[in-house]
This record gives sequence, C-alpha cells and structure tokens, in this order.
Amino acid sequence: MRFNFLFSLLLFAKFILAQNPSDSKLSQAYSFLIALHSGQGEEAFALLDSSVHEKTSPSQLNGIWRQIESGMQLGAFQDTNGYLLDGNTLLLGVVFEKNALDFKVVFSKSNHINGFFFVPPSDKRAYLLPSYADTSLFIEQDFVLISGPYSLPGKLCIPRAKGPHPICILSHGSGPNEMDEKMGPNRVFKDLAYGLASKGIAVFRFNKRTAVYGHNSAPDPDKLTVNEEYLEDLYAAIDTFSNYPSIHGKKVYLLGHSLGGYLAPRVAATQEKLAGIILAGAPCQPLDSVLLNQITYLNSIDTTGTYYRPLKNITEEVAFLRSEDFDLDSDPSWLPLGLNAHYWMDIIQYDPIAMWQSHPTRMLVLNGEDDYQVSMDEYRCWKNGIGASKNVYYQSFPGIGHGFFASEGIKGPAQYQQQHEVDPKVISAIVRFIR
Repeated sequence: MRFNFLFSLLLFAKFILAQNPSDSKLSQAYSFLIALHSGQGEEAFALLDSSVHEKTSPSQLNGIWRQIESGMQLGAFQDTNGYLLDGNTLLLGVVFEKNALDFKVVFSKSNHINGFFFVPPSDKRAYLLPSYADTSLFIEQDFVLISGPYSLPGKLCIPRAKGPHPICILSHGSGPNEMDEKMGPNRVFKDLAYGLASKGIAVFRFNKRTAVYGHNSAPDPDKLTVNEEYLEDLYAAIDTFSNYPSIHGKKVYLLGHSLGGYLAPRVAATQEKLAGIILAGAPCQPLDSVLLNQITYLNSIDTTGTYYRPLKNITEEVAFLRSEDFDLDSDPSWLPLGLNAHYWMDIIQYDPIAMWQSHPTRMLVLNGEDDYQVSMDEYRCWKNGIGASKNVYYQSFPGIGHGFFASEGIKGPAQYQQQHEVDPKVISAIVRFIR
C-alpha cells in the first residue's frame, strides 16, 4: 500500500509540476504529504517554516497519518483527487477508503509551510472573475482584523479613485466560513467585494473566528454564543474602519448573509457608527423554525429518504427547545445542530424585528425567489413585520437562489454545484442603497 501510494502521488505531482515548473509551493506540499504518510517526521519538520517549529516536533509529525486513517476511522488511503492553489493556500483532495478530506497547506510570505490541516472536502474549481469586476479600479490587500485577543485574516478592497470611500463589511452565514464564503465552486463574498469595489465602494471580508480558532473561539467553548461567533468581531471591524484612512467614517455599512443578516439589526442597535445594514437572504422568523422548514422542504423533494431521519430528529429537538424542560444545563445532543444551550437560549430570546424597531437604521432586504434555505416566506415576514418605512427598502430576484447566483430552475442543494457569478442585479441594488 505504501509503494502504491507513493507511486500514484508522485505521478500526480509530476503532472502538476510539469504544468507549473516554477511553483515551489506545489513541490513542497507534495513532499510534505509524502513525508507525513511515510512517517518521516524529520523530513516533514524540515519543510516547515521556522516560526512553527516550537509548536510541533518530528515525533508528533510521525503519528499524524496514523491518527487520520485510524483515529478518524477513514480507512486506508486510496487516491488523490484534484487540487486548488489560491494565493498562499493549497487544497489537495485526499480520498480514503471510507471518506475524503482536503489537505490544506498554508505558506508563509517566504514560501515555507507554516500551517497544515485536514479539512472537509471542497470544490476546487478555480475562481472566475465576474463580468462586472474591473480589477484595475481597486486595490486588494491583506488586512488582519484585531478583535480582542483574536487575529482574523481578511482582505480589504479599496477603490483607486480619490477617497474617502464608503465601506461595506461582510458578515457570513452559519458555520465556520472563510472570507470568500464559498458555496460549491462559487465565492459569494469575493464576487460581492470585487463588484462593489469596481463601483467605488470599499469592502472588507474576513475569516470567521470559528474558522480560524475552532473550539477556542470563546473562553469557555461550552458557552459559545453568537456574541463570540459574530458580534464581537463585527464591532471590532466597525470601530476599525470608522477611523481608517481613505474610508468615510459616516458611511460604514454592514452586509449580513443568511444568519449574518438575521443578526444585523442586533449589531446596528448598539453601533451608532453604522450608516445602514443590508440583509441578504436573512431569516426573519425564529431560527429553529427556519431550520425545521429547510429540512421539511428537502424531505419533500427527496425520493431516497435521505432527509427523513434528520426531519424526525430536528422536529423532536425543536420541540424540546421550546419546552419547559429546556434550560442552560440541557445536553447539546438534545438540541438542534448539537449547539450548546447557551447558544440556543440567546437565539430564542432574540427578535430581529423588535430589535430593528428599537433602533430603526436604514435597511435593505434582499432575497432570491428560488432560495430554499431562506424562502420568500422570510422576505414577506420582514415586509409584514416592519410595514411601511422610509428607511427600509426591499428587492427580490427571480431565478436566484441563496447564494444570489442563478438557480437555473434547479431545486435544493444541487443549485450550488454549478459555477456562477453573483447576479449583477444584486450588485446594482447594493450600490444604489449605499450611494
């Protein structure tokens, strides 16, 4: 097995390197993977950047592959499956007997390995520049957001035209999202950033704290809430760019996608520096109800029974969440998504419409009419709950799904398998609101 692995891996590496003869990152990544699989800790250690030497050792590296195959119950290695090199990050698909992972390798500025992870597999199609993006009109630069003890890598796009410029801060949907907010081969936040920056609006996007720090995102991981997952870092971003050169301090906007949009009124209620919020595919009803509606819909279009058990489980979990038995000591295994009781207690006590009414900032509500995750029922909930207001604007988009790209009439998660750009009509609606 070891010989077969090395032979197939070297053939794959040879093919890649023949196409990219000057790219040392690929060569290092493959050499590192071979060393890990072979238990050659010294060779793997030598490929690491000196800045991470104190965080590991050759002996620790020796056992990593055994942990991956046996500890994670993935079975034996089978093959490699595609790659994507994006800046300083390489994703290499690795297929095991029982599952597949991506081997993620991060390089330092000096092109040495300073981080590596095994992460859930992702689509590795290269990014396609959207039709409305003109990269000659803006500068994209690395920007690390400092939020208390946390450092969150991000990208700042600033128009080349003379400032000061309005800025739009992007807030992710649920889960440990990275800065581009990938959905299949699509990069929702990267498209938004390039589209808005091409129209004279600065944009900041960043890796979500839970994507960078995982269980260490809160002092007590068992008590993590949206305060640590979202709010603290958004407050830090708003403070940072309200006093940033070339940025107009009174034109700071927040765009929240999905769960990020659900929480946007909560951010605005405490942040006087915000000029407005944009809710993109944002739930309006209680989050547990939205989750139940999603699974019910998926069950209705599925003929294989894949979603029957999740529907049964979530129905029971939501019922418990709303019962008198639920309290802060409740076991997370009894709760939706396995999230802790503190997280859910915080969420179910939050009413986004009431929060907005307490601080009626300018707001734009956007929804795709083919969005199955946050359906048009949520869009109507916002309109009916708020009513007529000169501060609030609404727009829905036919033929558009949750990622704000074309759904092509496809139902369910298969919408995300095709590669599209965020629809230009969405970019235009946001520009009009901010301008």
